This record gives sequence, C-alpha cells and structure tokens, in this order.
Amino acid sequence: MANNIGLTKDAGWQFGIRKTVSTNLEKLWNVFFSDRGLGYWSEGVDLDFSTFKEYSHIRTKWRHSDFKEYANLQMRFIPSKNKDKTTISFHVDKLKNESQRELAREYWSKVIEDLNLLLEP
Repeated sequence: MANNIGLTKDAGWQFGIRKTVSTNLEKLWNVFFSDRGLGYWSEGVDLDFSTFKEYSHIRTKWRHSDFKEYANLQMRFIPSKNKDKTTISFHVDKLKNESQRELAREYWSKVIEDLNLLLEP
C-alpha cells in the first residue's frame, strides 16, 4: 500500500466528508429523513438500513449509478456542546477502486456542498 489516499488495509477504498451547520440536531435529522430530504441525498441508498439509531447514525448499503456492487455507507449526526450546531458526517467504504472512490467523493461532496439548500424553508 503506497501513498494511495483512501486505500485501507482490509476495507478496500474509502471516502469520508463532514460539515458543521448552524442547525440543531433534531431539525437536521428530521429534515434529512423527511420525504424531501430523502429525495435530496438518498440516490442509490438501500433504505432498509442495517442500523438506524434516531438522532445519531445510520448504516446501510449505497451504490452509485456507475457501480455494479454496493459499498457501505455510514452517516452520523453529531451535536455541538451548545446544541445550536450539528456536524453531519458521511463515510463510505468497501469501494472497489480509486475510480469508485472518486465518484463517491463527487456525490457526497455535492450533498455536503448543497446542504443549506435542503435546510431552507
């Protein structure tokens, strides 16, 4: 394993991204799992979550439209100490190669980049 960013010893390729927004945990969670929210971020996501811990995290499978197989997706919601901000974190692993990592990076970076659009009324 040279200096291949995102290549793990035993979980294939991975990608992760996080962002803190000025929204409390409950509001962010509820918006994310509303019909509008699911339409915003869940393309290719298996909505039969293997883990669903309300106001905390989910685990499931995700497949980009260019993939033949699924990768693992973990999404975490982390409240700030004063509860007026929340960090949302996406982590994808079991990607087959660097090309899949790049597609995952593009997809989840766009979700993070446009997050404020979802939070608008």
